[in-house]
Amino acid sequence: MLARQVPNLVTGSRLVLAIGAFAFMGEVMRVEPVVPENFEAARGPALWAFWLFLIAAITDFADGYLARRYGWVTALGRVADPVVDKVLILGSLIYLAASPQYARPDDVFGVMPVWAVVLLLGREFLVTALRGLIESKGMEFPADRFGKLKLVLQVVYICIALGILGGIPSVIHFPLLEHVRNPYFFAGVFWLMMGLTLFSGLNYCRRGIEMMKAS
Repeated sequence: MLARQVPNLVTGSRLVLAIGAFAFMGEVMRVEPVVPENFEAARGPALWAFWLFLIAAITDFADGYLARRYGWVTALGRVADPVVDKVLILGSLIYLAASPQYARPDDVFGVMPVWAVVLLLGREFLVTALRGLIESKGMEFPADRFGKLKLVLQVVYICIALGILGGIPSVIHFPLLEHVRNPYFFAGVFWLMMGLTLFSGLNYCRRGIEMMKAS
């Protein structure tokens, strides 16, 4: 039935949106960060990257809801959806790590340290391998609430970095939103995101070991 492919089409559109966001994040990388007057040159591409990323992140929740709500779960969707999620999130974090343009002089540390990207990649590879092993035994290994919360925090962190550089507070006429880029609040979101990344990864390992012992 054609309707069953709707979530897969949404997933495919999310990949296109991710590629578009990466293209604009690449434009930000080309702006010389040490020249203050070049800030305006980075604002436009960052704003476009923000909107494309945000729409892609929202559609991530939409296709999962549609698949579960109407029973439109397909083998392709079970594989493609988490892969596109990882491309969107990890790709965006890698661009942040490679782009000093998002940093501010009063930041506690860089926007996305390289070691953090390595840890995030390692966690995703570990969970993916564990999920493949367990599902090869005929058992389901869905995401838990900690994994979902980790994803939400990653989306929030990336949106803050992109949105503030892109001038979102002035675009939507809500200047108070600029305060989310306070260096201590921003660092707090980062450490919360990283802590939950580590915790959720360990929790997945615990669940996986218990399931394999019980099989």
